[in-house]
This record gives sequence, structure tokens and C-alpha cells, in this order.
Amino acid sequence: MPRPRSDSRHGLFQALRSAVGFLSRLSSRTRFIVFCAAGALVLAAALLAVLLSRPDAPLVRQASAEGLPVPDGTPQAVAAPQPLPTSLEPIPTTPPDIAEDPTLKKGDENPNVADLQQRLMDLGYLDIDETTEKFGPATEMAVKWFQRQAGMEQTGIADAVTLAAIFSEDARPYTLMEKTSGSDVDSLQRQLKALGYLDKVTGYYGTETVEAVKKFQKRNNLTADGKTGEKTLDLIYSPDAKPDPSVAVQVRSKANIEKMIACAERQLGDPYVGGAEGPNSFDCSGLVYYCLKEAGSNRGRYNAAGYSKVSEWQKITKMSDLKRGDLMFFWSDKKGKIGHVSIYIGNGMMIDASSKNGKVVKRSAFSSWCKKEFRWGRRPW
Repeated sequence: MPRPRSDSRHGLFQALRSAVGFLSRLSSRTRFIVFCAAGALVLAAALLAVLLSRPDAPLVRQASAEGLPVPDGTPQAVAAPQPLPTSLEPIPTTPPDIAEDPTLKKGDENPNVADLQQRLMDLGYLDIDETTEKFGPATEMAVKWFQRQAGMEQTGIADAVTLAAIFSEDARPYTLMEKTSGSDVDSLQRQLKALGYLDKVTGYYGTETVEAVKKFQKRNNLTADGKTGEKTLDLIYSPDAKPDPSVAVQVRSKANIEKMIACAERQLGDPYVGGAEGPNSFDCSGLVYYCLKEAGSNRGRYNAAGYSKVSEWQKITKMSDLKRGDLMFFWSDKKGKIGHVSIYIGNGMMIDASSKNGKVVKRSAFSSWCKKEFRWGRRPW
């Protein structure tokens, strides 16, 4: 059994008493030497404890174990201060590398839209007066037409896959062919019917339309493949198109200019849709055709370049000579031909179905763009 604490304290008291008695029997000089030696030992022990607690303690312990002094110049490691954790400071993270989504859709407005429009114009899918940074209904329709020809779902949204196909070197130019449908097919069929090559308009490019196109191409000295590409489209929407021999040559009637302008003003705000010719949506030449017809003209449905070639209409070469009711024609550098038409209404103003604005608008006929791109006018009265 362990001894009681009282016995331990008694033993320590006896030891101290004996030490004091021993020291009391020494001379004063001897006691002084003993106290100095004890103080030195206490100091050395304290110094050794400090050295052993430092980061370079292994060196000190090795030197102490070998009975050697610690050499001068020994590198002394300094422990880096460790910050205390706190919930107030956010933990730094590396953001993930996320590629920017290139998708363009209706309503978007940025420089990439202008690049897309220019490419669609180059390929023949978009027929607009000038590129913009706004993704409107005309651009949406052009994307749908490209997707249709590429065998894609016709969403009208230029996602990454569609954009890659549009800007590919293998991108197909605009061509109407069998088994396609849309407002452009509808417009083509109406023109074929007016020229006597087709009996009815269905909006679907079936075998009857293929045969009608072949007849037109053969009659007009084009390659008869039944596909409606750039050359066929340019001719079929021009006054140079030869009708089927069964169609009697009509005596052309002129339009009443005031009725034409009044009709154009009623269409203000109607949406721009490629290939549309009314009564609720239009492209630039479709608006002219609709207004001429409503004003009493039996002139056919042409595109802008086609109307600019009507030799029966007086040609106006200077903007200063324009009169109320004249048609204005504007150049397209990318197409290398007339690409837009408007109706001059006097006082420096015109009405046109503007792809840039996405609707039928009344605007200045003498803006910087108009002055730059104007080539000539025609007087259809």
C-alpha cells in the first residue's frame, strides 16, 4: 500500500533540516562557493530547457548528447505563423472554365448577329437592305430556311451546331427543291401560276412544282433540273421571264399613284417576312407588288432587282428628280445587284418593308445609307 502523504512531507522536512545543518557547519567562504555553484547549475538547466524547446532542437539535442557546444551560425528554422480559421472569410476557389454559349436567337442584339446576317446573305437565305446587330423575324426565317435545307429541326435558333454548319465551307447556298415547304415556296408557286406553269398554290414543293420549274427553265434556256436556285429565282421574279405559250400577253395597266401610296400607309407597322406579299406581312418587293395591284396595276410579282428592270417605267437617275409615287432602288454590294426597293411619298420621305426595322416603316429617303446605296428610280404611272 502507498505511504500517506504526511510521511512524504516529513521525509522532505528532515532532508532540508539536514542540509541546513550541514551548511551551517561550513565556513562563510565555503558557503559562498556552494551557493554560486548551485546558481550556475540552475541557470544552465534553464538555458538548456529553452534550447530544447526551439524548432532546431534536434541539433541542440545532438550537440548535447555528444557533449559538444552548439556551433555558431547553425541555421535557425522559424515556424510560419498559422492563421486562425474563421467562418467570416470565404474559402478561395478556382472558377470552372466554362465556354461562352454562342447561341443566337430572336431578340438578341450584339455584333455576332451582324456577322450571322452577312453569312446568310452570302448564302442567299437572307434578302435584307442592310445588316444590323438585331436578331429579328427576317433573320429567324433565314435560319429556319438554312436548317430546312441542312436537314435540321427548323427552330430558327442559331445554336452551336447550326452556327458551325452555317459558317462551314461546305454550307449549301439557298435552293428550293422537292419536299420543302414554307412562305418562300408559296411565293414561288404563285409566280409560276401567274406565268402559266402551275395550276394551284399548295405551299409544298412536290412533283407538280418540280415539273413546273422544269418547264419554266426549259422555256427560259436554263438547266432544267427542277430546283430553284439563284439564276432561276432571279429570272422568275423579273420582267424578262418568259411565260408559258398558253398565257395570253396582257396589256399592262398603270397604277393610280395616290391609291398606291394610301395602300402603303395602311400597311405601316405590318411585320417584315421574307417572300411575303400581304395582306398582313411583307418583304420589300412584296409590299410594292401588293400596293401596285391594289392601285390597279397588273404588273407581276418581281423582286427588287426585277422591278428595277421594267423598261416601260421611266428611269430616274437623280434623287433630286424623284416625284411622289416613284420607286427607289438601292444597291447591295454583297449581291452585286439591286437589293432593296421603297416607295417615295414626297417631302424627303419613303415607305418600305424594312428588314432592319422588322416591319413596314415611314422614314427619310435621304439618309446617309440611302444616299450611298441609291442607284435609280422608276416611275410606275
